[in-house]
Amino acid sequence: MRFFLVLLAIAAVAYSQRSEPLRCGFSCSRRTVVTANIDGSTGTATCSENTSPTRCAGCCEARALQEGLSTNAASGFISNDQRTCVCCFNNTNRNCGSGNTFFDGK
Repeated sequence: MRFFLVLLAIAAVAYSQRSEPLRCGFSCSRRTVVTANIDGSTGTATCSENTSPTRCAGCCEARALQEGLSTNAASGFISNDQRTCVCCFNNTNRNCGSGNTFFDGK
């Protein structure tokens, strides 16, 4: 029974960390997640996990690529708290409207 509960908890966390579509226009997030097929299995990478300036920028660029944008449409920097990665995306190439938003994944 305990094993089943652990599997259920892992599945719930994985589901909650799925990549949400990027918003139209210019947007930024502290909770950017990349979902990809990694070595034959679906996995996720959270950009603010074990972050460094290089990892942050690369993770944000990977999220842009996941959405079909170029890496030039993404930028990442370490937040003032020195612990979280803020990813910003310029998603204006799509026919989905425009507008500037700042959101933290909520």
